[in-house]
Amino acid sequence: MTAMTISACDENTQGIGSSIEKDVDRFTILTDTFEVTSRSIIVDSVLARGSSCYLGCMKDPETFDYVSSSYTTQFVQLEALAYNLFPDDEYLAKHIDGKAVADSCHLNIYINSAIGDTLAPMKLTVFELNRPAKENFPYYSDFDPVEQEMIRTDGLKKVKSYAYVNYLLNDSLRSENYLPYINIHLNDPYTDKNGKVYKNYGTYLMQTYYGYPAYFKNSMTFCQNVCPGFYIENTDGAGLISKIYTTELVVYYQVRDDEGKLSSSARRFASTEEVLQTSNIYHNKERIKQLASDNTCTYLKTPAGIFTEVTLPISDIMEGHENDTLASAQISFERYNSVEEDNALEPPFYLVMLPKAQLFSFFEEKNLPDDKTTFLGTLNETYNYYSFGNISTLITSLWENRENAGEDWNKVVLVPVERNGGNDAAGTTTKISNLMSLSSTRLVGGSANTHKPITISVIYSKSN
Repeated sequence: MTAMTISACDENTQGIGSSIEKDVDRFTILTDTFEVTSRSIIVDSVLARGSSCYLGCMKDPETFDYVSSSYTTQFVQLEALAYNLFPDDEYLAKHIDGKAVADSCHLNIYINSAIGDTLAPMKLTVFELNRPAKENFPYYSDFDPVEQEMIRTDGLKKVKSYAYVNYLLNDSLRSENYLPYINIHLNDPYTDKNGKVYKNYGTYLMQTYYGYPAYFKNSMTFCQNVCPGFYIENTDGAGLISKIYTTELVVYYQVRDDEGKLSSSARRFASTEEVLQTSNIYHNKERIKQLASDNTCTYLKTPAGIFTEVTLPISDIMEGHENDTLASAQISFERYNSVEEDNALEPPFYLVMLPKAQLFSFFEEKNLPDDKTTFLGTLNETYNYYSFGNISTLITSLWENRENAGEDWNKVVLVPVERNGGNDAAGTTTKISNLMSLSSTRLVGGSANTHKPITISVIYSKSN
């Protein structure tokens, strides 16, 4: 024990210096800069299933042609409420031939925001679908339920004129927290697919519930057996495109309590991204081609228009540095100043940089940027450029897999996206989807670029 104590208290300082030596003294830091090339690529359609739908039509100030959007929606039926949607039949106040009757039924389309002329007169048509959309099927922005013969020809059809600002409402109702909406009455007699006639669409829903409660077990059984959904088509008007917050189907009815007192009640079915919500976008493809052919810049244009393809000089970056570590790779994309016009389109705020091979699968598989091979970039509005984090892992991954990746192994694409997530300090992202709103911007680049070239700055660390 004495020997152990003496050895433990040895004051020999040999080796202490190396143990506290700074890591920077063990490595040589090398830096370099490489030029990057880019070009515009046309994307005819993008995955349209997302949290937002768009409705309306307006002239694109860049193509001078009209862009229109319609959308298809279904409704959620929660399994927890499957057998408690409507009260017991004996408590209903109205019956015809012993069967439940709804007072009325409305379809409400709530608008989150809009671009264009908020006073523009618009017109829509509601069509009933004859069958539900396929489960887990990737619907793109060129999906047209009319062409796919999904419209029930003898089904419900309603035409509605509207404007974003509804002056039929009192000013007190259009308060600061007021959410604009389009109200469509479904109160005419309704004939189901079997030829049975009901007082209105709400009565059809109620009598189906009492007769076949299993049809309301969940969203799937509800869509397959009761309500396949609706196609809301922009049919007239121009100057406004609205971002739809939600579409709601409301059934109003009266109930009687144990004392015989009457009261009004309602059952609501809402659309959410858990069921089908897809925008059908129309734009002039020839005009899009003309913009993409401009080689003095590159474009980011939505919806379903033009993305920017970037060829990274990976071979130049990696060759001669096989034994070094690529510690950092920084790149940004400068944006042209917007044309100072009232009708100039807003630029997209979020971009995703991803390998070209993942251009469609990334969204179909509901992936999120992992900061390894896919990155989320944001618009720096102060200095007018899109910045990304350290993409060194992306470059290393593309380099290591170059032999099996085809001719586009060194190419990435900048895609405008809509981000869902918290606004906390961590900036947690919960969902990424293709941006479906009307937006556009030009980036410095292209084969005939007249500005400073795009560059990527890298840092290597080399062991001594």
